Amino acid sequence: MVGAAVQPGRTDRAALLHPAASAAAPQPSRRTLARPLPPAPCRAALAATASVGMAVVCHSSRRGSRPTAFARKGCSAGHGGSGVSTAMAARRGEDSGGGQPLWSLESPRVQLLAVLVLIFVANQACRALPYYLVDFGTTAAPEYAMNAALAFSSAEYGFYATLGFTVPFTLASLVAGPLADRSDRVRIVGIAGLLWSVFTASMAGASTYGALLAERGLLAVSQAVTNPAALSLIADLFPEARATANAIFGLGIYVGGGIASLGAAADQGVGWRSTCLAFGAASLAISSLALAAPADPRGESGEAAADADAAAPRGRANSPGGLGELASDTLEAVAPPPARWLLLASWLRFCAGFAILVWLPPVVRARYPGDVESFAFYNSLIKAFAGGASSLSGGLAADALRARGLGERAGAVFAAVSSLLAAPLWFMTLSPDLSFEGCMGLLLVEYLVAEGWLGPAVAALQAAVPPKRRGAAQGVFSALTALGNLLPASLGLLAANDLAFGCQASVAVCYVASAACFVMAAANLPEGGGSEQ
Repeated sequence: MVGAAVQPGRTDRAALLHPAASAAAPQPSRRTLARPLPPAPCRAALAATASVGMAVVCHSSRRGSRPTAFARKGCSAGHGGSGVSTAMAARRGEDSGGGQPLWSLESPRVQLLAVLVLIFVANQACRALPYYLVDFGTTAAPEYAMNAALAFSSAEYGFYATLGFTVPFTLASLVAGPLADRSDRVRIVGIAGLLWSVFTASMAGASTYGALLAERGLLAVSQAVTNPAALSLIADLFPEARATANAIFGLGIYVGGGIASLGAAADQGVGWRSTCLAFGAASLAISSLALAAPADPRGESGEAAADADAAAPRGRANSPGGLGELASDTLEAVAPPPARWLLLASWLRFCAGFAILVWLPPVVRARYPGDVESFAFYNSLIKAFAGGASSLSGGLAADALRARGLGERAGAVFAAVSSLLAAPLWFMTLSPDLSFEGCMGLLLVEYLVAEGWLGPAVAALQAAVPPKRRGAAQGVFSALTALGNLLPASLGLLAANDLAFGCQASVAVCYVASAACFVMAAANLPEGGGSEQ
């Protein structure tokens, strides 16, 4: 799709930014981008999710939707009248004009979004894979459980799965955000993907807990680049449908998490070391797509270079005052009150999400020991399909509410309602008297209700900060993603018999508290149709 027959450099940007000028040129043949991970159920899940997702979005864009104000004005809007903004507007006009649906697969920006989604799927699958390769039961075999092979305890696993990732990820995110405002975002996403793929595969050769922990830290540093670069790029590409575009990107969380869940089944078949090698190799193939894609359409100047500050040399992070300037950028990004409320609300949601991700598998293993393989299958489907459907629906609903008068408040309002409704559903999911089937049924409903928040929340954050600081804001957002591991790390200190209730109660409390913060953010965001700053 993207970059299949395009040479890197200025020519790519010209073709991407000015499609009309290159219409006469031979068009590259479309080819399938997806490189699914090995297990057969994974192929079906990924293909079906992608098909359903694009069908829903394309149907929505064709179903009598009126052109946006951006399109009616001939796509002349921009940031400060910069040439880059004009070029981006021209590219967006290609999608909304001439009868072409917004989400047409012929659109260069949709093709680029597809590449970013696939890479994010690999990102999330590699990040979550270790959660499904441990077994703290008394009969765990070293071949099928990394904790048995490397002799580490549940407390050491809690540190490895949470703070072992959180600390390096947080520090790297705070630098990656401002740098994304000055760099080729497509290329750095691709390079980061190659690195985390190598570190995932290298886990197969770990002989000690210390080596495994070091590889986890290196994986965290490389993965910290993805969200600031990808989400700030998406904000530039889809100003008229940010919540939906962010929600599509967010599918990677659910599809990737679902694929990681299948790692438990792969582990039972070929062992944890071979599973790590397979996941790393598949991620490497997917990440290479970004290196073949056209360069960042922002080009050498970029939207962040619209003012003198952002036009400074890209290497200034290495200058004597570089870190101070990066810190200044970050402080500017989080200065608006609604941005602060949104970041706090998002952190609470991350706490809840990571507590579920890290501790639901061990809780289910302990409570339903005869249903481990069934859990791997059902959990994979729930994450991929229910989570993905909820994410897409949330983005579409928030954009619809935005167009109907809620303006930039729409995303925060939607996220508040979603979080509040999810609290009782999650609490019931871990009720001790539930059967395995009842637990999975409630988990399905909880995912359908809870997981629509991410796209709307990110869209609200992008509207709350200056465009030139979106990368910095996403860096803080990513850092809070990592800090969400503080809750699952704390749960690891509980006695084994208290884990289920601790996870049950703490997640519900986080949901309610995040809903209150989203309400505060909505109260501080502008009413009416949002526009570019």
